[in-house]
Amino acid sequence: MPPAAVIPTQLTTRALDIDDARRFGLTREHLRGSRWRRLGCGFYALREIANDPIVLLGAVSRRMPVGAVFSGRTAAWLHGLDVPPCDPIEVTLPPARLMSRMSGTLVRRSRLSPCEVARRRCLPVTSIDRTIADLGRRLPLIEAVTVLDMAMHRRLVSEAHLQAWIARHPSFPGIACLRRAIGLAELGTESVMETRLRLLLVLAGLPRP
Repeated sequence: MPPAAVIPTQLTTRALDIDDARRFGLTREHLRGSRWRRLGCGFYALREIANDPIVLLGAVSRRMPVGAVFSGRTAAWLHGLDVPPCDPIEVTLPPARLMSRMSGTLVRRSRLSPCEVARRRCLPVTSIDRTIADLGRRLPLIEAVTVLDMAMHRRLVSEAHLQAWIARHPSFPGIACLRRAIGLAELGTESVMETRLRLLLVLAGLPRP
Protein backbone atom coordinates (compact mmCIF):
# COMPACT_ATOMS: atom_id res chain seq x y z
CA MET A 1 0.00 0.00 0.00
CA PRO A 2 1.26 3.55 -0.70
CA PRO A 3 2.00 5.78 2.29
CA ALA A 4 -1.00 7.78 3.53
CA ALA A 5 -1.40 10.97 1.52
CA VAL A 6 -2.00 14.42 2.94
CA ILE A 7 -5.36 15.54 1.56
CA PRO A 8 -5.25 19.14 0.29
CA THR A 9 -8.03 21.41 1.53
CA GLN A 10 -9.25 21.92 -2.05
CA LEU A 11 -10.20 18.24 -2.28
CA THR A 12 -12.34 18.17 0.86
CA THR A 13 -15.27 19.84 -0.92
CA ARG A 14 -15.18 18.55 -4.51
CA ALA A 15 -14.57 15.58 -6.75
CA LEU A 16 -11.30 15.00 -8.59
CA ASP A 17 -10.16 13.07 -11.63
CA ILE A 18 -6.84 11.34 -12.29
CA ASP A 19 -5.20 14.52 -13.56
CA ASP A 20 -6.24 16.36 -10.39
CA ALA A 21 -4.91 13.51 -8.29
CA ARG A 22 -1.52 13.64 -9.94
CA ARG A 23 -1.26 17.39 -9.46
CA PHE A 24 -1.86 16.92 -5.75
CA GLY A 25 0.57 14.01 -5.44
CA LEU A 26 -2.03 11.24 -5.29
CA THR A 27 -1.79 7.97 -7.19
CA ARG A 28 -4.36 5.47 -8.46
CA GLU A 29 -3.38 3.30 -5.50
CA HIS A 30 -4.33 6.12 -3.11
CA LEU A 31 -7.70 6.50 -4.83
CA ARG A 32 -8.38 2.78 -4.43
CA GLY A 33 -7.97 3.14 -0.68
CA SER A 34 -10.75 3.27 1.89
CA ARG A 35 -10.75 7.07 2.11
CA TRP A 36 -11.99 7.48 -1.46
CA ARG A 37 -15.09 6.49 -3.40
CA ARG A 38 -15.35 6.21 -7.16
CA LEU A 39 -18.18 8.34 -8.53
CA GLY A 40 -17.97 7.06 -12.09
CA CYS A 41 -16.77 8.70 -15.29
CA GLY A 42 -13.22 8.80 -13.92
CA PHE A 43 -14.06 10.90 -10.84
CA TYR A 44 -13.43 10.23 -7.17
CA ALA A 45 -14.32 11.97 -3.92
CA LEU A 46 -13.50 11.56 -0.26
CA ARG A 47 -15.90 9.03 1.22
CA GLU A 48 -17.40 11.54 3.67
CA ILE A 49 -18.52 13.90 0.86
CA ALA A 50 -19.18 11.36 -1.90
CA ASN A 51 -22.98 11.46 -1.41
CA ASP A 52 -23.21 15.27 -1.32
CA PRO A 53 -25.31 16.32 -4.33
CA ILE A 54 -23.17 19.37 -5.04
CA VAL A 55 -20.09 17.14 -5.25
CA LEU A 56 -21.82 14.78 -7.69
CA LEU A 57 -23.11 17.67 -9.79
CA GLY A 58 -19.70 19.29 -9.84
CA ALA A 59 -18.22 16.09 -11.24
CA VAL A 60 -20.91 15.79 -13.91
CA SER A 61 -20.55 19.45 -14.89
CA ARG A 62 -16.92 18.87 -15.77
CA ARG A 63 -18.00 16.31 -18.37
CA MET A 64 -20.75 18.46 -19.89
CA PRO A 65 -20.16 20.07 -23.30
CA VAL A 66 -20.41 23.80 -23.91
CA GLY A 67 -24.04 24.92 -23.83
CA ALA A 68 -25.24 22.07 -21.59
CA VAL A 69 -27.06 22.99 -18.38
CA PHE A 70 -28.65 21.23 -15.45
CA SER A 71 -32.43 21.16 -15.76
CA GLY A 72 -35.59 19.59 -14.31
CA ARG A 73 -35.47 18.58 -10.66
CA THR A 74 -31.70 19.03 -10.59
CA ALA A 75 -32.05 22.68 -11.59
CA ALA A 76 -34.97 23.14 -9.17
CA TRP A 77 -32.77 21.90 -6.30
CA LEU A 78 -29.98 24.29 -7.33
CA HIS A 79 -32.56 27.10 -7.29
CA GLY A 80 -33.35 26.16 -3.68
CA LEU A 81 -36.41 23.92 -3.91
CA ASP A 82 -36.77 20.81 -1.78
CA VAL A 83 -36.72 18.17 -4.52
CA PRO A 84 -34.37 15.22 -5.16
CA PRO A 85 -31.55 16.53 -7.40
CA CYS A 86 -29.78 13.32 -8.38
CA ASP A 87 -32.47 10.73 -9.03
CA PRO A 88 -31.60 11.09 -11.86
CA ILE A 89 -29.33 14.06 -12.56
CA GLU A 90 -31.06 15.94 -15.38
CA VAL A 91 -29.12 17.76 -18.12
CA THR A 92 -30.38 19.66 -21.16
CA LEU A 93 -28.22 19.95 -24.29
CA PRO A 94 -28.58 22.11 -27.39
CA PRO A 95 -29.95 19.86 -30.18
CA ALA A 96 -26.66 19.58 -32.07
CA ARG A 97 -24.43 18.85 -29.06
CA LEU A 98 -23.17 15.39 -28.17
CA MET A 99 -22.48 14.14 -24.66
CA SER A 100 -20.98 10.86 -23.56
CA ARG A 101 -23.34 8.60 -21.63
CA MET A 102 -23.07 8.87 -17.85
CA SER A 103 -24.75 6.50 -15.41
CA GLY A 104 -27.49 8.17 -13.37
CA THR A 105 -27.85 11.07 -15.81
CA LEU A 106 -30.93 11.84 -17.92
CA VAL A 107 -30.08 13.88 -21.02
CA ARG A 108 -32.69 15.97 -22.82
CA ARG A 109 -32.30 18.08 -25.96
CA SER A 110 -33.91 21.47 -26.34
CA ARG A 111 -33.18 24.97 -27.52
CA LEU A 112 -32.63 27.46 -24.70
CA SER A 113 -32.67 31.20 -25.20
CA PRO A 114 -30.00 33.22 -23.33
CA CYS A 115 -32.61 34.39 -20.81
CA GLU A 116 -33.41 30.74 -19.99
CA VAL A 117 -29.89 30.01 -18.71
CA ALA A 118 -28.54 31.00 -15.29
CA ARG A 119 -25.86 30.00 -12.80
CA ARG A 120 -26.57 28.71 -9.31
CA ARG A 121 -23.88 27.54 -6.90
CA CYS A 122 -21.37 28.11 -9.72
CA LEU A 123 -23.14 25.59 -11.99
CA PRO A 124 -25.07 26.22 -15.24
CA VAL A 125 -28.83 25.70 -14.89
CA THR A 126 -32.05 26.50 -16.66
CA SER A 127 -33.59 29.74 -15.38
CA ILE A 128 -36.18 29.40 -12.65
CA ASP A 129 -39.08 30.17 -15.03
CA ARG A 130 -37.86 27.57 -17.56
CA THR A 131 -37.19 25.05 -14.79
CA ILE A 132 -40.67 25.31 -13.31
CA ALA A 133 -42.29 25.36 -16.74
CA ASP A 134 -40.44 22.17 -17.71
CA LEU A 135 -41.46 20.41 -14.51
CA GLY A 136 -45.05 21.58 -14.89
CA ARG A 137 -45.13 20.14 -18.42
CA ARG A 138 -43.52 16.79 -17.61
CA LEU A 139 -44.38 15.71 -14.07
CA PRO A 140 -47.59 13.97 -13.03
CA LEU A 141 -50.19 16.55 -12.02
CA ILE A 142 -49.84 16.29 -8.23
CA GLU A 143 -46.04 16.42 -8.39
CA ALA A 144 -46.18 19.36 -10.80
CA VAL A 145 -48.50 21.35 -8.55
CA THR A 146 -46.32 20.53 -5.53
CA VAL A 147 -43.30 22.08 -7.26
CA LEU A 148 -45.33 25.07 -8.42
CA ASP A 149 -46.64 25.67 -4.90
CA MET A 150 -43.11 25.59 -3.47
CA ALA A 151 -41.72 27.96 -6.09
CA MET A 152 -44.62 30.41 -5.87
CA HIS A 153 -44.67 30.41 -2.06
CA ARG A 154 -40.96 31.31 -2.04
CA ARG A 155 -41.61 34.05 -4.63
CA LEU A 156 -39.24 32.41 -7.12
CA VAL A 157 -41.86 32.47 -9.89
CA SER A 158 -45.23 34.07 -10.47
CA GLU A 159 -48.27 32.97 -12.42
CA ALA A 160 -47.80 35.99 -14.71
CA HIS A 161 -44.23 34.95 -15.60
CA LEU A 162 -45.31 31.37 -16.30
CA GLN A 163 -48.24 32.49 -18.45
CA ALA A 164 -45.81 34.73 -20.39
CA TRP A 165 -43.52 31.73 -20.88
CA ILE A 166 -46.46 29.71 -22.23
CA ALA A 167 -47.31 32.52 -24.65
CA ARG A 168 -43.75 32.37 -26.02
CA HIS A 169 -43.77 28.56 -26.33
CA PRO A 170 -47.33 27.61 -27.35
CA SER A 171 -46.29 24.52 -29.32
CA PHE A 172 -44.10 22.91 -26.66
CA PRO A 173 -45.22 19.41 -25.56
CA GLY A 174 -47.13 19.37 -22.28
CA ILE A 175 -48.36 22.97 -22.38
CA ALA A 176 -51.91 21.87 -21.52
CA CYS A 177 -50.53 20.00 -18.47
CA LEU A 178 -48.63 23.12 -17.38
CA ARG A 179 -51.75 25.28 -17.72
CA ARG A 180 -53.75 22.86 -15.60
CA ALA A 181 -51.04 22.75 -12.92
CA ILE A 182 -50.88 26.57 -12.81
CA GLY A 183 -54.65 26.68 -12.39
CA LEU A 184 -54.42 24.41 -9.34
CA ALA A 185 -51.40 26.08 -7.70
CA GLU A 186 -51.80 28.20 -4.56
CA LEU A 187 -49.35 30.94 -3.56
CA GLY A 188 -50.12 30.56 0.15
CA THR A 189 -49.35 26.84 0.43
CA GLU A 190 -46.69 26.22 3.08
CA SER A 191 -45.95 22.49 2.84
CA VAL A 192 -46.00 19.52 0.49
CA MET A 193 -48.62 17.77 2.61
CA GLU A 194 -50.85 20.83 2.41
CA THR A 195 -50.62 20.72 -1.38
CA ARG A 196 -51.42 17.01 -1.50
CA LEU A 197 -54.42 17.35 0.84
CA ARG A 198 -55.81 20.28 -1.16
CA LEU A 199 -55.47 18.37 -4.43
CA LEU A 200 -57.03 15.26 -2.91
CA LEU A 201 -60.13 17.32 -2.12
CA VAL A 202 -60.23 19.30 -5.36
CA LEU A 203 -59.67 16.30 -7.64
CA ALA A 204 -62.42 14.43 -5.78
CA GLY A 205 -64.82 17.20 -6.79
CA LEU A 206 -65.03 18.89 -3.38
CA PRO A 207 -64.96 22.70 -3.00
CA ARG A 208 -61.50 24.25 -3.17
CA PRO A 209 -60.37 24.90 0.42
